[in-house]
Amino acid sequence: MKLHSELILYEQSSVSDGAGGMTPSPLTEITKLWGSVKPLSGSIGMNFQQTYGVQGYEVTIRTDFDRSPDRNYILGYNGIYGEKNLFIVYPLIDKHYTKFICKGENKLPTESS
Repeated sequence: MKLHSELILYEQSSVSDGAGGMTPSPLTEITKLWGSVKPLSGSIGMNFQQTYGVQGYEVTIRTDFDRSPDRNYILGYNGIYGEKNLFIVYPLIDKHYTKFICKGENKLPTESS
């Protein structure tokens, strides 16, 4: 398996807004890593898009035993599919590789004229 896409692992926490609510803080970069990113396809991709309303991605990295990946992390990706923030929906941790099922951002590209 070729891990040829550069990824940035971010963490985002919430801070109090002073009125009893919480607002998301800016993204904090944790580390840079290499992985394989590909969109979900076939019936799995269609079911994912119906459920979440956005394109789903499968991201594979080498398993890092120093940190436990969970849904609080965001993967930054800049490659063939454009510049995206991928939000982890489901991590699958194996002995050698960790696979994340992620959802992409729900944003449309803007054009200026």
